[in-house]
Amino acid sequence: MVAVVVFEFGVMRCQPLRRALNAWRQND
Repeated sequence: MVAVVVFEFGVMRCQPLRRALNAWRQND
């Protein structure tokens, strides 16, 4: 499951993106 590790690493590196995704998720 290397993709999962890369995804987690990307999310950790892109915290603003995660925040935006969370806001979009709540909006939906």
